Order: sequence, then C-alpha cells, then structure tokens
Amino acid sequence: MTENLKSKLWKHIAALIYDIFPILGLFLVTSLIMVVIRGGDEVAPKTLWFQLMLLAEFYLYFSYSWKKGGQTLGMRAWKIGIENYQQLTWIDVTLRLITGLVSTVLLGLGLWSRIWDKQQQTWMDKACGHSVIDLQAAGQ
Repeated sequence: MTENLKSKLWKHIAALIYDIFPILGLFLVTSLIMVVIRGGDEVAPKTLWFQLMLLAEFYLYFSYSWKKGGQTLGMRAWKIGIENYQQLTWIDVTLRLITGLVSTVLLGLGLWSRIWDKQQQTWMDKACGHSVIDLQAAGQ
C-alpha cells in the first residue's frame, strides 16, 4: 500500500470518540425497551443477562459495520475505512475488536504504536491483516 493512502492517527482517534455516541444511543434505547417490557421496573445493577446483551450489541455494532461496509459511523464521518473489507472474516473482525479493546484499556497504545511501526500499522491492523486507509486519498 502506498504511504499516501494510510489514514492519519488523529482520524483514528476522532472516529473512536465519534463511535462512543452511537454505542451510547444503542445502550439507552435497549435500556428504555427493557424498562417498558418490565412494566417500569429497572434491571438490577450487575445483572448478567443484561450485561451480556449490551456486550452483544457492542460486538455487533463494530463487527457488522466492519464486515459489511468496512467502516463504522465514526470512520465514515472521518472518511477512513478498512482496506479490502470484503475479505474480512468474522474471526478477523472479532480479533480486531478484541485487540482494539486491549489497546483502549492501555490508553490507546495499539494506536500510538503505529508511530514506531515500520509499516505504520496499528495493533488492530496487524490482528486482522487489513489496514485502515484514508478514503479521500484513495478517491472513494
């Protein structure tokens, strides 16, 4: 891949911040539906089935977005996407998400590491074998 197609690091970070909002929206709608279904009773804190349901929503938001379109809403807003996303498998997107979560817990170390990487890949890029590119530079 040519160097000018690589997305900028700040765009990765901006897309990650942007993606917080659709996730929160999904969680709020799910919570509202649960309260309505339960006749106004809230779901008790630390309820395993509810936490698993929110985790499934989180997983599906990212994995489905990457697999079917190569980008999340945040990535679309900043015009970046996963190259050759049509070749991604469910295992690839799962590895990308898990690696991204580990990177986030470590204060974004997986993103910042691309500064020192010879191929300028993040941990997520390496985990799934597909880099994130700047779609404007690619003419898409």
